[in-house]
Parts: sequence; structure tokens; C-alpha cells
Amino acid sequence: MLFQFGLNFTLPDKEGKPLDLRGFLGRYVILYFFPKAGTPGCTQEARDFQSLLPRFRAAEAEVVGISPDSPQALSKFAQKERLEFVLLSDAEGKLSQGYGVSLNGKVQRATFLLDRAGIVRWAWHKVRVPGHAGEVLRTLQALYHADLAVNPWIAVRRAKRALKLDPVPKELIERVIEAAHLAPSCFNNQPWRFVVAQGEKLEAVKKALPGGNYWALKSPAMVAVASHVDLDCRLSDNRDYFLFDCGMAVGFLMVQATQMGLVAHPIAGYDPLPVKEILGIPKDYVLITLVVLGWPGDPAGLGEKHRELELGPRVRKPLSAVCGWNEMPKEEK
Repeated sequence: MLFQFGLNFTLPDKEGKPLDLRGFLGRYVILYFFPKAGTPGCTQEARDFQSLLPRFRAAEAEVVGISPDSPQALSKFAQKERLEFVLLSDAEGKLSQGYGVSLNGKVQRATFLLDRAGIVRWAWHKVRVPGHAGEVLRTLQALYHADLAVNPWIAVRRAKRALKLDPVPKELIERVIEAAHLAPSCFNNQPWRFVVAQGEKLEAVKKALPGGNYWALKSPAMVAVASHVDLDCRLSDNRDYFLFDCGMAVGFLMVQATQMGLVAHPIAGYDPLPVKEILGIPKDYVLITLVVLGWPGDPAGLGEKHRELELGPRVRKPLSAVCGWNEMPKEEK
């Protein structure tokens, strides 16, 4: 329910004007629910948020107070307490119910920290007013700095080879495919086609792998990613976009799999003709990659070279070798 609401709602502000909170996308939002304007606890809570408002805004956040009060009551409250942040009227209680803070028709004091995409990242229920605004600020500041770092699931993703034989449930495979299917594509063409290989079909596919991919034989599932040039944009300078768009989809799949504790390792080493025949992929389609899925296993079962790669540090070229500013980076000799 929380993700459903996020910032996708409109409520009247203290002037009675509808305010669509999607206008805050790109900033953090502190949604705090309070039961009644002007009461001692709600007054102190509003004062605390107001006193820290410059520091909230320094972390690119907006504070939004929500109560069942009428716009007129909220206007008087804001004027009396000199509140500079947004106050919204949830007189019908739909939002408080959606956020699960309404009990027997009464709004419980609660606060939600939403990130720049409108996703709830932290929640406080049954709030005690003393010190609460300061705790929310500290949590926001920590999140603000953490979100400026590289996404942790991208940072820890590795092309692991050590696998268990344990099966991956169908619903988890569907989840990583769903994540892949949310990737962007040229004109939203969605050129990717996925074929999940399991059981007898998977065993047949494994026979098309070269010896160097021996480790993939333990995989309980593989995802074939195929497409056709006509399924996507064809642009000038021989830019057939379907390969790029399918690559982005596989990237999304790998990040989702990493978050779920799975190994998702795309491979290029396979004989595409028999694999296409086994999986019913048309001959004129490109079998772009096979994504090996599974649970992390014991590296002791790998050959010496792969075991060293599995346990060794992640190796990347310096950014200066792959990224130039206003011109191509110089190729290393």
C-alpha cells in the first residue's frame, strides 16, 4: 500500500487549493501525520519541524504535515505558529488509511521518509514528540549521503560462477524477468524476448556449452535473451538499437537478482544454433546471451583460475580509461 501511494496523491492545502505531491519528485519528502492542529503534542511537533526546516531543506527535503483538519483550521494553525512548510487536509481519511495510520477512525501520530523517487525508505509509528524531529533529520541526512554513493546492489554485483544445485522458485525467476521488462527502450518498443530453460530443455541447452563454462552445468535455470532487428529502432550510421535495449534489460535483471541474493551471470560461450532449436527461437532472431541463474555456491568446486577470480578483488579499469570530458578518452597502449 505504501508504494502504491508514495507521492501519487493530491490533497487540499491550508488554502484549500489541491496540491499534487508528485511535484516534489526529485526531492526527499517528510510526510508526518498528526491527529489535530492546535493540541499540545501537535503544536510542539510542528514547532520542532519548523525549527529544523532550514536543515531539512539543506538535505533537499520538504516537510509535509497531514491531518484530518479542515484547510481553514490548518491555515489558522500555520499562521499562529508561523509554519513555513506544507500542511494538507486529509478530511476523508483516505491517505491515513492507505498509510496504515488510522485506527478506529483516529489518526495515529506517524512519520514517513520518502526518497527522491517517492519510495518510502523509513517509517516511524506511534511517534513520541520529544526529540522526534531531530531523529528524522539525522536519518534523512544519513540517507542523503548514502544515496549519493553508487547503488549498493550495483557495487556488490559480481559475475559469480560458484553455484548450488538448489532450484530457484518460479516466482523468483518471474521477479527478475519483471525487473528486466521494466528497462527503457527506443520508443518503448520492448524488443527483448526471454525464454526460461529448466528441466529437460535446460539439460539439452547445457550440452551446447563449451568446456570453459563447466561451472554453468550446476545452474537450475537459464534465461535465453533473444531479439530481432525489426523489433526496435533502426537508425543512421548502422545503429540497430535492439542490442542496446536488450543489454539494458539484462542489466536490470542482474541488479534485481543481486538484490534477491541470486547469481545472474550472462555468458557468450554457447553454440547458438542448437540452443535456438531447443528453445523454439526463430532462426532469424539473434540469441544475444544466456543468463545463468542460481544460488551462490562453494568456490571449492571451481577450477583454480575461476576460483581465484571468484575470491579475488573486483578489477576495473580507471574511469579515466573509459570516460572522457568533451572528447573520447585516450586508448591505453
